[in-house]
Amino acid sequence: MGLRQLAEADLAVTLTDKETGGAVDFTLLRPNGTGVTLQGFVGDIGYLVDTEGNPIAGRTITACFRMSDFVSDGEYVKPAFGWRVVYVDMSGHEWILFVVRFEPDRTLGVGRLILALNLKKKSKDEEEEDE
Repeated sequence: MGLRQLAEADLAVTLTDKETGGAVDFTLLRPNGTGVTLQGFVGDIGYLVDTEGNPIAGRTITACFRMSDFVSDGEYVKPAFGWRVVYVDMSGHEWILFVVRFEPDRTLGVGRLILALNLKKKSKDEEEEDE
């Protein structure tokens, strides 16, 4: 087994292990609503710092998964704009996020999704449901 194959096999522990590795379940949904549940890291950082160390408003949301866990017809699936990610954060809140960009690392086989919140304006009824 070569170094790349060994590193990809190690992702089963470093990227998808929920017991000791910190991975979480998340569901990746196609635009037609079908999907697959994957294990990986979901990062949702709401406190950013500029190049001079000053805090700035912003939010970065990403999800990373082992690409070999999401193969169809012998090919890596490439999520794109229009796909969604659903996951539950540490406080038990379910988030529905939208794929903005897919960045594959073809050396190790890690898929990274850049995600965004639903930016449509909520109605008064929807705001009350969130409370």
